[in-house]
Amino acid sequence: MGAIPSVRNRILLAGLAFSLVLIVGYGADLFLVQHPTWMFADDLIIALGAAAVVFYYERERSRILAERLRVIRDMNSFVRNELQILYACLENPEKTRVSTIERSVERIDWALRELLPGTPPTVGTPVHESGDREQDNIKRSA
Repeated sequence: MGAIPSVRNRILLAGLAFSLVLIVGYGADLFLVQHPTWMFADDLIIALGAAAVVFYYERERSRILAERLRVIRDMNSFVRNELQILYACLENPEKTRVSTIERSVERIDWALRELLPGTPPTVGTPVHESGDREQDNIKRSA
C-alpha cells in the first residue's frame, strides 16, 4: 500500500481541483452563452467527468478492501496453524510442553505485531538488540 497523504497535501489537491473546475466551468459558461446549442455537450462532459471520478475512487477502495481481506485470511490461517500446535502439545510430556507453548505464543505475538498493518509497536517499550520487546522476555506461565 502506498503512503497516506498528509492533510496538507489533500487540502492542496482539493484546492487545485476546485480551481481547475471553477475556471473550466466559467469558461464553458461564457462559451455556452454565445452558443446555446452546445449545452448538451457541456452536460455530457460534466457527467462523464463525475462518472470517471467515482469509478476510480471505487476501484481504489475495492483494491484496498481486497488487500485487507487477504491479510485477514493469511493471519487466520497462521493463527489456526499455531493453535493446532498448541492443542497437539497437550499430548507431549510436561518438559517439552512449556517450551512448545512459549514458541507458539511468541510466533502468534510476532505475527500480530509485525504482519498486521495498522498496528504500530507500543511507544516507550524498549527494544533489545535481538528485536524482542522487554515484555516478550518475561516468562510466560502455561
